[in-house]
Amino acid sequence: MNRVMSVMAIHTRDKLGLIILPWGILALSFVVNTIIAALLGGNVGIYTGGVASIYIYMLVVGALIIKETFPFAVGFSVRRIDYFLGTMALAVAVSAAYAFLLSLLSLTESNLTNNWGVGLHFFHLPYWSNSSLIGQFWTYFIVMLFCFMLGFAPASLYRRFGMLGLYAFMGAVGVVSSVLVLLATYRQWWGDIFTWLSQWSAVQFAWWLVPVTLIGALGSYVLLRRASA
Repeated sequence: MNRVMSVMAIHTRDKLGLIILPWGILALSFVVNTIIAALLGGNVGIYTGGVASIYIYMLVVGALIIKETFPFAVGFSVRRIDYFLGTMALAVAVSAAYAFLLSLLSLTESNLTNNWGVGLHFFHLPYWSNSSLIGQFWTYFIVMLFCFMLGFAPASLYRRFGMLGLYAFMGAVGVVSSVLVLLATYRQWWGDIFTWLSQWSAVQFAWWLVPVTLIGALGSYVLLRRASA
């Protein structure tokens, strides 16, 4: 446990990257959108996807964290399993903290400030926030963790097999995706697909991401076990 905590301590030394920068970017986007909404008179609802910046940032963190900390940790004789567990623990903790803050901001926006008094829908969005506070927290948390893994898993693949392995994987994903798109287009499945998808809530979609995230985590561990420092 101490070794896992040590890995978390290595990651949390970067306060700028984990706290200040992502929330600074989000705050700047919020201020800009608030000013725009105020200039428009606040009579028309303004819907913005500015909150997506923090999810994108989480993906970037997942993609870069191995490059920034893995050689250092392994160089100090940290076991790879401890590095993996410490990194996953950090990802879970950060995702939970971010999700908690986003849930509070969504509640503040929709119930306490009347969309900040200018008709701005920044944190509380249609469909995305159409659930209880607990449901919103769960959605934000899982999507945040999924975004981290979306960056972390390819980074683990790159660490194990280098750029050639990453290119081969991305090429295979591209080929399979293209075949599926062409098949759906040829068989005219798109209408049925969108109809089927429209019946699910954001919370239910978040549950779907759980096994995908777990598979990504397991694959990353297997790759990092034999990755060079």
